[in-house]
Amino acid sequence: MADKGSVTGKIAHYIRKNIRNGNWTVGEKIPSENQLCEELGVSRVSVRSALQQFIALGILESVHGKGTFLISDDLSAFYSNVEEPAPTIDATETMKQILEFRSIVEPAVCAQVAQTASPELIAKLEGHLKAMKASVGKCEEFINADVAFHMEIINACGNDYTIAIMNETFQRRASLGKMLILSNGYYGGIYYHGILLDAFRKHDAKRARVMMEEHLQHGLYDLESDNLGQEKNDL
Repeated sequence: MADKGSVTGKIAHYIRKNIRNGNWTVGEKIPSENQLCEELGVSRVSVRSALQQFIALGILESVHGKGTFLISDDLSAFYSNVEEPAPTIDATETMKQILEFRSIVEPAVCAQVAQTASPELIAKLEGHLKAMKASVGKCEEFINADVAFHMEIINACGNDYTIAIMNETFQRRASLGKMLILSNGYYGGIYYHGILLDAFRKHDAKRARVMMEEHLQHGLYDLESDNLGQEKNDL
């Protein structure tokens, strides 16, 4: 797994902890990128990546020349609100292998499809992302919209073998139920799908590939660390 993903995830946990504990309050300017880099001993790229997640969710706002401000303390997108027994070791390993396999296939498919993404495809992706945003707190609806977003891209590649394999992969993922929501809440899907959609609009194959890979690696990080349920381990 990419180190950047794990570092960014830990910074995100640190930001969330400060909001949740009331160390940062709505309307307040948060520490600058340089201050966060110095305090946490991380790169500016990683800090900026973490901040962008909160900006995309409407929790932080970056004001040019002034800094970044906390505009909402609603962290519901980060938590699953799903009450289920903890997943078994076998189920967790299966989900890990699914994410690893997807990390091999989907970035390449994204790069291919982004180059010639049609207005019709983009409109469908917009619809699925809208459904995801409307389904925060509604686990099954969110998962359905999430899978539909990914399969829309897969179907657009036009390769029958890839489509069949990925359909089977997502069916297996569905049999594992709500595991990823239990592990990492709703925010990862909303944040990364928004960036992916922008890359498709711009026909930016390189960014589509990189962001799909980062999206899946982020899922692996959260699944393996389970830090979202153990915030005491945040930076």
